[in-house]
Amino acid sequence: MLQNIKKWISDENELTNQKKKYEIGNVLEIDGKYESKYTSISIINEKLLRSNEFDINDFLELPNINKQELIQDLEDTISYIKNNLLQKLLENIFNDKDIRIRYIECPSSVKKHHAYKHGNLRHTISMVNLFKNLEIFYNRNTNLDVDLIYTGILLHDIGKIYEYTIYNGVPKVIPGSKLYGHLVLGIQLVSGFMNKIENFPIDYKNRIRHLILSHHGKREWGSLVEPQIPEAEFLHFLDMVDSRFSLNQ
Repeated sequence: MLQNIKKWISDENELTNQKKKYEIGNVLEIDGKYESKYTSISIINEKLLRSNEFDINDFLELPNINKQELIQDLEDTISYIKNNLLQKLLENIFNDKDIRIRYIECPSSVKKHHAYKHGNLRHTISMVNLFKNLEIFYNRNTNLDVDLIYTGILLHDIGKIYEYTIYNGVPKVIPGSKLYGHLVLGIQLVSGFMNKIENFPIDYKNRIRHLILSHHGKREWGSLVEPQIPEAEFLHFLDMVDSRFSLNQ
């Protein structure tokens, strides 16, 4: 296996251009010279291909995903919620065309878990299924606010729609998004929708915000606050189980 590919650069301007050309997600056609002594290739010439000059699927190995099935699971979960205000909040959010498209397409990361197109939707629905199995097993015999947990599952990573995007089939960070992170971006989005619903209880506003802010569990894991209510603790466990167990599958 080749260990090195070399490109000789003569000046700083050329270096800047090369960095742009070799950004993640670009596809290049390269001519090079193989140097067996050093097990490397020296690049002689390269061409940045336009989107109509290649099929991105030739370069990607992605898990088999049924997008329509995941979308149906999302809609079924919203319909399943019994709390009318929480259901209305979710309907208002996911009926927004731009949010819906971004949510369906969004990866969950660029290199950790579910780092592919539709990855965050798959991660979310996997959490829904984990929780539903527990709910069925215990026959909903719990003091937990089940509808609040389902709401938290669907909304905990919604800020990622403004943090990650897909470019030529590859996950990419949206410039500037890391200055806030998806927890803050999610709070901003969801708060705006909650504020538009008349008489939306302040207690639910605070608890939904807390679910989003605390779902990483610990501050050293990126959580802005640590879980302080049972639903937040449970949401963190569901998130951790699926993100650790699934990786990029």
